[in-house]
Amino acid sequence: MVSKLYQWLRWVRRSEEGAVTIPAIMWLPFFVMIMAASVDMSVLIIKQTLFDRGVDLSTRILKLGIESLPTHEQLKSSICNNIAFVSNCMDRLAVEVFPIDTDTWTSTNASGLVCTDSSSAVALSPQIERGGSEQLMMLRACLKIDTMMALDPFALALQRDAGGQVALVSITAFVNEQ
Repeated sequence: MVSKLYQWLRWVRRSEEGAVTIPAIMWLPFFVMIMAASVDMSVLIIKQTLFDRGVDLSTRILKLGIESLPTHEQLKSSICNNIAFVSNCMDRLAVEVFPIDTDTWTSTNASGLVCTDSSSAVALSPQIERGGSEQLMMLRACLKIDTMMALDPFALALQRDAGGQVALVSITAFVNEQ
């Protein structure tokens, strides 16, 4: 009985069956994580593209000079209607419009883009300036979204607010034609 056990252990030690199993088990979590992170980043890029398109569709009338600048709520509502992937869009979207001085290429908005923080109850004040005739105007929109995975190494490298959300920012320019 001992000799049969000894022979079997000797056969197991010298056998090369299953030699690939251990490295495969070690590398499998790494490859699964890379694939899942790639899907997460792809979805984030698609959301950024759709957000840029939504902002462009909403500001197309302004760029063509057909209408004057709408109110803050109308502009936010128009952008939210043109993007379909965000729930609670009106609360997560910040929009500001301000003129650019073409002599010095500076703006009157020195504070930078105001983006919502989902963890704070601070309400955004509408940052809409009408500008004058033939004035170059800058529109910046910021939308807070959640990423798909909490442990995605690529998404963890993105800057997040206190609520764990990532900001998508879209910028466009137009000239007041009125």
